[in-house]
Amino acid sequence: MLRLTSAIPEVSVTKATVDGQPVLNLTAGSALFAGHSEYVLTINARTGLPIRSENSKTAPGEKPSPAAAYESSRVKVADIAAGKF
Repeated sequence: MLRLTSAIPEVSVTKATVDGQPVLNLTAGSALFAGHSEYVLTINARTGLPIRSENSKTAPGEKPSPAAAYESSRVKVADIAAGKF
């Protein structure tokens, strides 16, 4: 999926770190959104799980939307059966 996404000319992929963890920033240019915004999706470089998404640039007169942060956790089948999730 990442390889496919990175093949889109309006998407750039850069390496970075967040809290000491290696991440990839996928930046989708405003051309993909009719010139309205530029969006950045930050994913964990090891697991591929999303960490954060935000619009980094907005068109004049538009308000930026708040950033979204993602968290994931593992759940055991026994915990689900016990109603703990």
